[in-house]
Amino acid sequence: MHCAFKTSSMRTITAIGIFLAAFLQANAQNQNTIRETGQMIVQMKPLTDAHAMQNLLDNFSEAGAGIEKKLSGRMNIWLLHFDESSTNANILLEKVRKHPAVQFAQFNHLLQERELIPDDPSFSNQWALQNTGQMSGTPGADIKATYAWDITTSGLTANGDTIVVAMIDGGVDLTHSDLHLWKNRLEIPSNGIDDDENGYIDDYDGWNAYTNSGAVTPHDHGTHVAGIACAIGNNGNGVSGVAFNTQLMPVSGSSTNEATAVAAYDYVFEMRKRYNETNGAAGAFIVASNSSFGIDGGNPANYPLWSAIYDSMGSVGILNVASTANRGWDIDINGDIPTALTNESVVAVTNTNNLDMLSNIAGWGLTSIDLGAPGTNIYSTRQGNTYGYKTGTSMSSPFVTGSIALMYAAADESTLQLYKENPSIVAYRFKRFLIASVDTLASLEGKCVSGGRLNLLNTLQMVQNQPYFLASPDVLNFDIAPETHDSVSLLIQSFNAETNPIALSFPDSIQWLTLSDTSVILHGSGEDAVMLYFNSSNLETGQYTTTLTMTDYFLNQVNINIHLNVEDGVATRITSGLVSALKTMPNPFANETNIVYSLEKASQVHLAVFDLNGRKVSDLYKGFATTGSHTIKWNSNLTPGIYMIKLVCGDNVQVLKVVKR
Repeated sequence: MHCAFKTSSMRTITAIGIFLAAFLQANAQNQNTIRETGQMIVQMKPLTDAHAMQNLLDNFSEAGAGIEKKLSGRMNIWLLHFDESSTNANILLEKVRKHPAVQFAQFNHLLQERELIPDDPSFSNQWALQNTGQMSGTPGADIKATYAWDITTSGLTANGDTIVVAMIDGGVDLTHSDLHLWKNRLEIPSNGIDDDENGYIDDYDGWNAYTNSGAVTPHDHGTHVAGIACAIGNNGNGVSGVAFNTQLMPVSGSSTNEATAVAAYDYVFEMRKRYNETNGAAGAFIVASNSSFGIDGGNPANYPLWSAIYDSMGSVGILNVASTANRGWDIDINGDIPTALTNESVVAVTNTNNLDMLSNIAGWGLTSIDLGAPGTNIYSTRQGNTYGYKTGTSMSSPFVTGSIALMYAAADESTLQLYKENPSIVAYRFKRFLIASVDTLASLEGKCVSGGRLNLLNTLQMVQNQPYFLASPDVLNFDIAPETHDSVSLLIQSFNAETNPIALSFPDSIQWLTLSDTSVILHGSGEDAVMLYFNSSNLETGQYTTTLTMTDYFLNQVNINIHLNVEDGVATRITSGLVSALKTMPNPFANETNIVYSLEKASQVHLAVFDLNGRKVSDLYKGFATTGSHTIKWNSNLTPGIYMIKLVCGDNVQVLKVVKR
């Protein structure tokens, strides 16, 4: 028994050894597939010269080390080659890293475009999601869905809410195998009782505003539109929707008359409002409604109720996506319902084709229409568990509706918390993200608000890195003598936005303050200064206060509390701890810079560094500082880029941009 046991053990050990050797060999092969063979990237230490590089090459001449090309002169980064057939690459890399002239060294890794291609067999027909030139289209003339899906395909928010979009149309084929249909979990179907007491009997599948019942009828147009937004993706069946893990609520009510449409919208509004009021215990977390119907040439002045319903839906957090008229005319001139309505809660969409051109049978409007989306020869689900093509603006709006669902799937917990507390502000902000993140098209410039076509990848990236702005100082205490004029500079800095208009205002009743500008337009991570002019003429001695409000395009708001102290015999001054501008020397810098600030009086000080996404990367000083000038040396190991130095001193905040080379 002992011998038998030993033989068995030896066999096991041998098998493990063979497996381990095979694993290590496979792993080594895998390592080679993620980098360029025989190449490494090296950053030399600051102040090293050509002699140091030559010394490095001489030290590793047996490995065939040589310069491939210079990658960055300012940062002293080089691409080197070596003979991998004559040396162990990993050992060589470790030796290069230990060379006294080398700051960093690594292999030249291969990059991959992160893209999710679903396995749905008809996905190749869906040029709007990935345009490779099929159907004689222009490659890349699509919404970048496959890249966006690498960010999220979830049907849930970060807080666990089940995301729902409402499809208001003629109806939907409830038996279609490729649709992810919402169900009212609190309703028992077909028992003739309003189980969840929401005012709708048997609304298990949705609602039918034609018959005032829960019997949602099949409809080819509605089924096609539904699939564009929410067909189940990556399931080996049919096609993929934009938000292919999101649930779709079918509501019949897109034709006959306006009263039917009102009843259909009311169901959607009621279900979302109940969700908000019950903290998710009832109703549905509906983030968008889709309307691929309307009234050609409708004048908004004649439809105040329709507009009011949209406002109500917006107030609970629903964006209402609407397709414009299938007519080659200007909606601003000819009108349309609902896309001529300019409510914040309405997203109006027109039709682009696979050449990134505006369809010649689609409406446009510089004021009325927000953006374009694919709508020509769109392949999607059809009634009777089938698939097929349709064309029209009706096909364009669900691309945007599905995109809104994914925006909430990509949102972080703080955004979702704000959405819970103030649903309309986040919904309207997301609308502006859609507009600001389009691919600009020549065919849409001057034809819609955005001048472009939906880009889902850009949109989700903007949700994850939201635009914002800062102002410094953020509190202003100003001493001034009577009958005196003086001014202060206000620095405004924008982040994460290509273009960001910012409006400034304060109450009309304030006569002692004027501004050099009531609006500024910032670009990229840009900055601008606005002068605040104070005039104490005709003011008695005493305290005066007001609030300067700044609001950017993305509905971010910064309030500056201004306290004016009119006092006899004082010199004009800012009565905060900080009295001189925050400075760095040098700026730009390589490894070290001096941060200088001065205090009029001893104060608590907090000096920190932030990246352009507003994340703190380093605390430089936090504590008590005496009166006078102070210098802090900052030795930075951060990667090269742009950073913000923020100094908080009492009520005063100053921010300075620095560049690390």
